[in-house]
Amino acid sequence: MMTRLLSILFLLTSAQAFALTVGAYNIRNFDYDERYKISTNKPALKTIITDLNVDVLSVEEINNTKEFENFVAKNLPGYEVALSTCGGAHGQRLGFLYNTKNVELLTFNEDLAMSEPGGQGTCDAGSRPLAIGLFKVKASNQRFYGMTAHLKSGSNPEAMSKRLKQYELLKQTVIELKSKTGVVDFFIAGDLNTTEYLNKGRDYKALTKVVKDLSMIDLAQSLQCSAYWWGGSDDGIETPSLLDHVIVTPGLMKKQTQANVHGHCELVSCRQVPASELGISYEGVSDHCPMTATIQ
Repeated sequence: MMTRLLSILFLLTSAQAFALTVGAYNIRNFDYDERYKISTNKPALKTIITDLNVDVLSVEEINNTKEFENFVAKNLPGYEVALSTCGGAHGQRLGFLYNTKNVELLTFNEDLAMSEPGGQGTCDAGSRPLAIGLFKVKASNQRFYGMTAHLKSGSNPEAMSKRLKQYELLKQTVIELKSKTGVVDFFIAGDLNTTEYLNKGRDYKALTKVVKDLSMIDLAQSLQCSAYWWGGSDDGIETPSLLDHVIVTPGLMKKQTQANVHGHCELVSCRQVPASELGISYEGVSDHCPMTATIQ
């Protein structure tokens, strides 16, 4: 009897002590960026992901899915991947990298409606699909949905209009899944391309409203950047922007927390700097920085 009681107490303590870390990483056109003729620096990527110590990482822009699977199998023991078949007009697949020691992937599917909201979603045209995974925390058996999103890029009126529709579609997808499955805990992560987030423009207001309507929390809301770009002028200075997000339901967040950025964003504290100061993660892996949050 005493042995059984101790076993139960151990399991309960382990479940309470377990901290679930989720995140997002747009890995620029892995494993070769045709635009800039840059191959992904895989040793640097291995170090970056290993240091994150993440349980579920939403990944985007995986153009070469077979090579990414090989990369994970060779360099990240204990991790597996689930990637979309479709990648929109530029073949940018997306999905999850997850730690099999701590979480189990129960189901995975991709929703093509996200590629063309209100239209006929297609595999190889338009924007990327929405990747949806149902996970179980092994220490507690808690189930939650993860969603990896890579929304329409750009700040022009057409891009903004499409992105606002994608925000609403995200909201409806969460509402429908809650109703159909009874699962109440969700996280949404990825490159939401919120080009006007830092100056509180249209997509800041639209995304903030969606998060509020879902009674979720955007853990990236207090960050200063998650990516760098040339800033629109050839002055050699790279400009920070906040494009990536980790949004969670309160049931996944047991205490107050926020997201953290890594890589070159952390290196230069989101300051405007010359590209040479951003280091190998910017030069050889991605203009985006990995973002993580410990939510449980």
